[in-house]
Amino acid sequence: MADPTFRTPRLTISHLDPSNPSHCNFLVSLWNTPEFISMLGGKPTSITKPSAAQALIQSRFVAEHARNGYGMYLVSLTEDNTLIGTASLMRGKDSALKAPDVGFAMLSEFMRKGYAVEAAKGLVEYADRELGVKAVFGFCDEGNEASNGVLRKLGMRWEGVRPVKEFDNKETAVWSWGMKDVKDWGLE
Repeated sequence: MADPTFRTPRLTISHLDPSNPSHCNFLVSLWNTPEFISMLGGKPTSITKPSAAQALIQSRFVAEHARNGYGMYLVSLTEDNTLIGTASLMRGKDSALKAPDVGFAMLSEFMRKGYAVEAAKGLVEYADRELGVKAVFGFCDEGNEASNGVLRKLGMRWEGVRPVKEFDNKETAVWSWGMKDVKDWGLE
């Protein structure tokens, strides 16, 4: 297990390590659950082998942390180090958005236990306190009740369903935290 970045009451949040086989195997498992594939609109992921996960962690997630100081994190249970999911703050290299997007994904057996809320809340608080991140977006499919529920429980403000340029102008449920007007943060 990687050194923890921070802890919440039940969780340890740490960096994904491309040289750690358990991290790569876990990402393959998580990204091929029916729930994760459904979140992608039913399209299977290309992360089907540990080598693909390793390449993704190295090329995208490590680079995201280097560029922004935040990115994708591994979520595990503190009591026994069981890997249960991921939480993220992501902001693309050429994004017009001036704030990151909070994300989360849990293995199905760990859903509906408050872990996604706890991990995402801990990450947003950590980013605010330690990294100076003062605003965050939350994006998800309008019909994804679980994700909308997590974003609501985080205390994010509902901004409606809008076309989002970063998602090829697809109509997306938009939530915000720390913003008076999302237009000031690059969302039209």
